[in-house]
Amino acid sequence: MRVTELVSRTETALRCEVCQWRCILQANEYGRCMVRKREGDAIIPLSDGLISAATIGPIEDYGFRHFFPEAMVFAVGGWGSPFPAHHDHMHHAQLPDDPAKRRALDAERVVKFAQERLARGIIWSYNDPVITHESLLETMRLARAGSRITGIVTGGFWSKAALDQLGPYLDGINLILHGFSTSSYYKLTGIEEWRGILAGAERAVKHWNCHLEITTPIATGINDSNTEIEAIAGWIKGTFGPHIPWRIIPAQDSDTNATLGVRQHAQTLGLHFIYGSEASETTRCPGCGWAVVERHTGQTRVVGITDAHCDNCNAEVYLRTSLFKKRNASKVHD
Repeated sequence: MRVTELVSRTETALRCEVCQWRCILQANEYGRCMVRKREGDAIIPLSDGLISAATIGPIEDYGFRHFFPEAMVFAVGGWGSPFPAHHDHMHHAQLPDDPAKRRALDAERVVKFAQERLARGIIWSYNDPVITHESLLETMRLARAGSRITGIVTGGFWSKAALDQLGPYLDGINLILHGFSTSSYYKLTGIEEWRGILAGAERAVKHWNCHLEITTPIATGINDSNTEIEAIAGWIKGTFGPHIPWRIIPAQDSDTNATLGVRQHAQTLGLHFIYGSEASETTRCPGCGWAVVERHTGQTRVVGITDAHCDNCNAEVYLRTSLFKKRNASKVHD
């Protein structure tokens, strides 16, 4: 049985250092994620090596628009979430009580399956993968050694220590950003200290050269105000620049109308790439409007771009298509 290595000690307890909760655990206590437990003098990741879902499909199914468009990927999910508000209604947020539903798939088999099916890479999704840190790290190392890209769909609540272990092997992040206020984050996730998520995203991009895209699920009356949307756009633009793709989708079907209004407003805020949940969304060069990636009824074609430059005007377009990370001239301080 594997133990959690990201642990610090107090005089009487162990502190889990995997996510930003930094839970202090006495004997036999669970962390807030409910998938880590102190047993004896160690913290055990109870969901280690267990999968909740696995499938082959287009990378666009996981919210990415500028990260290896056209690619087929092997998507896997585990169990657990750092967000208490998700535990009751998200299918993959808690370990099932039925042992028969606790399917195991070790890191070697995940990578071998991706290679055999000619998947371009592996995407971790479904639950929040940062909470299954140990198996995530092991699999990412093997995937990169096997020339496979790696990406995650995450709420970004990882600790700096966890991010720094993953950083050398992590290519792309679809950050689920639930809002830009304590009120929104508490209502939608159950956390109040949310600004560490922003710091983590900045470190992933500026220190580890990860490709970043952002998705915001809109919940009517919670995170759909102009003030909140302008704050998100301002953070994206001020921290990274206007080129980061921002996908704005309804949290539930009943939020569709509010989401349309939010997207219309977001398109006036100076960001180059605003997307929704539609299958047919063309990516255009921000310089000349030339179509560079076409999407129609689930089919994606890269049509007007070479080496991340528009074929029409030669402007650079934020698009990751190489296995190798670009060197980043600006590094955030350790």
